Amino acid sequence: MNETDSATTPVEDSTDEKPSLRDRIRTRPSYLDLENHTIEQNILVLALPLIAERVLQAIVNAADMAMVGRVGAAAVVAVGLSNQISMIATAVYDAIRVGTTSVVARRIGAGQDEEAHQTLRQSLLVALVIGTAAALLIGVFAGASLRLMGAEPDVIEQGIPYSYWKGLSMLFQFITMTFTAALRGAGNTRLPMFSGILVNIINVCGNYALIGGNWGFPEMGAEGAGLATAIAHFVGMVVVIALTVGQPNPISDFYKGSFRPHMDTLRSVLTIGLPASGERLALRGAQLVYARAIAGLGTNAYAAHQIAIRIESLSLVIGFSFGVSATTLVGQYLGYGDTEKAEEATWKCQKIASMLMGCTGVALFVTAPHVVKLFIPDNPEVMALGAHVLRIVAVAQPIMGINRVLAGSLRGAGDTAWTMLITGGSAWAVRVGLTYLFVGLLGLHLPGAWYAMVTDLFVRSILFRRRFKAGHWKEIKV
Repeated sequence: MNETDSATTPVEDSTDEKPSLRDRIRTRPSYLDLENHTIEQNILVLALPLIAERVLQAIVNAADMAMVGRVGAAAVVAVGLSNQISMIATAVYDAIRVGTTSVVARRIGAGQDEEAHQTLRQSLLVALVIGTAAALLIGVFAGASLRLMGAEPDVIEQGIPYSYWKGLSMLFQFITMTFTAALRGAGNTRLPMFSGILVNIINVCGNYALIGGNWGFPEMGAEGAGLATAIAHFVGMVVVIALTVGQPNPISDFYKGSFRPHMDTLRSVLTIGLPASGERLALRGAQLVYARAIAGLGTNAYAAHQIAIRIESLSLVIGFSFGVSATTLVGQYLGYGDTEKAEEATWKCQKIASMLMGCTGVALFVTAPHVVKLFIPDNPEVMALGAHVLRIVAVAQPIMGINRVLAGSLRGAGDTAWTMLITGGSAWAVRVGLTYLFVGLLGLHLPGAWYAMVTDLFVRSILFRRRFKAGHWKEIKV
């Protein structure tokens, strides 16, 4: 169904009764048709734009790392460690992103458009506060944070200026992500796709110009990568606001209401969002400890780790896309009052995601040495380590798809407390614990850390599946 399509307007009767929920859903512009489309059709409506957006983003991220890699291994580590720090701010912000998507999906599914608009307005206020704080704190504590992560002096020298720009970009990024979270909750993944594609194109062009000093621009190295990111996210923020207001979609009139704090609306968002933020903080904390253990293995090991992560992110596009689709579908079907379709949509998303990610796992395993060589062709140690760990994670690709979808479905239903417990508990107990066992005690070096990560993913898949099959999420009120 096209963005401007609407279903047939219901015939008026003489009773002047309020239109039913089903009639309200039929008469408003829709991107999902909960009543007339099959579940597979609704999955594709959501997933295909997400895949297109994320594939380009993953390619751009990989190209970024390849360009930074030309500067040297120290620059790769500087960008990687600085991004680990910025992920803490993103974890705090996730309370708004996840809460916004879940609440907007439930409200749109129930035909409560004005409540959906109010949710977006309140979320934007909080995103502005968190983004401003992140920009200031990341810039002020850049050097101290890198030293705490165990970075060597040449890494800190390049990481500090990169962090200044990266911090500023967080403000623009959080506002943009709030709009995209609301749009996805409303069933519109096309507008975020357009904005995301533009951001990625500007980012890769800016990196080419500023990292290596091309097209007449100064050669700025890692700092150039940070500046390009800030510029791209500023433009993305402006564009997503213009698209949200200017294009027909369920939340295009959000700005017409009051932006004064509304505690009931904020409570709905934060009730779902705070456990999601706790989940991300627990995960990011575990990842920081995990990254610190890898950084202690030396610059080459950490560079190989970062390059492998960027390459692997190409496969994660599939899991992310179907996970977000599951979040939206579960939220909207629950708002619509159809728990059976909410459950069926989850299992179908999981099946498709795991099959597709299994195929990418085979491709990763076969091509690992050749792909890593594209990033840093003059360092045999980094190439060998990167190829080795990519082959380790290749076998876990289907499991990663399952995790993304089941966690996304639980978030869409508002069952975020259990996703926090499962993700955080497994990350700390399994990933961090086994990393110190495999790397510190058994001396398995970088591959040991990746064995620990894969074990963590397998444990999570078992726990997520048990929680979802228990069915408690069907009774959660938002």
